[in-house]
Amino acid sequence: MSIAKALLELTPGAKWVIRDDVIDWMDTEQTQPTQEEIVQEIAELEYTEEVEEYKKVRELAYPSSGEQFDKIFHDGLDAWKAEIQAIKDAHPKAVIDNDTLNSRKSQALFDYQLQEYTKAQARLTQYQVALGREEVIESQATGEQGWNEETMQMDDVMADVVTVTAIDPVDATIEQTTYDDEGVATTATVENPLITQDSAERAEAQAIVDATPSAVVDAYNAL
Repeated sequence: MSIAKALLELTPGAKWVIRDDVIDWMDTEQTQPTQEEIVQEIAELEYTEEVEEYKKVRELAYPSSGEQFDKIFHDGLDAWKAEIQAIKDAHPKAVIDNDTLNSRKSQALFDYQLQEYTKAQARLTQYQVALGREEVIESQATGEQGWNEETMQMDDVMADVVTVTAIDPVDATIEQTTYDDEGVATTATVENPLITQDSAERAEAQAIVDATPSAVVDAYNAL
């Protein structure tokens, strides 16, 4: 089930474009649904589609119109009714169960929140470009062994290995030149755009972490 179908149900007639699952909202009368609303709507549409699957199965099981008319002509209306009823009984009508529907929607929301929380935590663990990253060296086994005179046994040969490379911090500021309508240049010192973007992304990730329900956090910690 797609985001587009969910939007059509949530905001009929609204104007929007989807590119790579990113919504470009262009409607001025209706408010863009939240991602939480969208994932729950998708869950409802999927469940409804499953419930109504019996209709497609019945349709395939029914004889063609010509065969049904032929059945009525040769065997009578009661025989035709019996054949059709047998097909209906074999593929009974299904109805939406509200408890199941609410459970599906709740699970879809939970899964979405867990996914977003996981991504946010991963973003926050990345180094800050303004601070850089220090080199990390760990002692690891080389796969070879040597004789230990003290323990009188073979031990793994260890070697220092760089497991995390160092990254220098970016410059705090850069010189930015702009031009007016007459082509006159003005140079100003501004914050490095890499730092600005990094700070914005980290703030967004932290906001997601702070807003995540405790049950989702517990599920993440249990992974």
